[in-house]
Formats: sequence, structure tokens, C-alpha cells
Amino acid sequence: MRKILVVEDDTTLREVYTMILSRGPYKLDTAANGKEALEKCALTRYDLILLDLMMPIMDGVGFLEHFASTTGTPPSKVIILSNLSSGQELAQAMSLGAYKNLLKAELSPGQLLSTVLYELEA
Repeated sequence: MRKILVVEDDTTLREVYTMILSRGPYKLDTAANGKEALEKCALTRYDLILLDLMMPIMDGVGFLEHFASTTGTPPSKVIILSNLSSGQELAQAMSLGAYKNLLKAELSPGQLLSTVLYELEA
């Protein structure tokens, strides 16, 4: 079974993403910040990480930096979920291993589900 980690500090959005993705054949875990996500990644290898950039305690860029420094490689697949369409944080996240950015404000449940399905099959 494929494993997905949803890293989002907004409780409501985290619950919505989990509800949408629970329709698929996945094992879902969630984290409220990058520090919590690192702790979960130390215990489980995820096939896909959906990562918010702007979070308290440790943001998405901090997560990617720490992940790479402790494992020597970036996580396998990271999709950024953010309202940033450009900027230093997004560029830095892409340079650290994230490869796609989905704008939260424009993201429909169907788009989220189809993107995850596609990425896990690719």
C-alpha cells in the first residue's frame, strides 16, 4: 500500500486533504509542521509528501533541508501545497527536491486526488 504524508499547519485544511485522499487506496499520515514530519519520516518511508511551505516551528524549506542533511538525499516525491506561485521560498524548495507546486487557492478536490493518483503511478 502506498504511503502519503500530508504536512499542513492549518487543521481544517489538513482534515480536508485527508478526507479527500481517504477515497484512494493509501495509508495516510499527517503532520502539523516540518519538525513533526521529520519525526514521522524517521519511522516511515513515504511514497509521496504533500508539503506546505509556510508553517510555524519548522517550515517546508526547513523540513527539506533537514531531511537532505540527515539522509543525504531528498525525499522521493514532494509536492508543495502553497499559495505561493513564485518567490524565494518556492524556488528554494524546488532546489531541495520538491518538483511540483499546487496553489491551494485554486486546488479542487478532484485535482488533488487526480494529481496524487498520477504521481503515485508515475
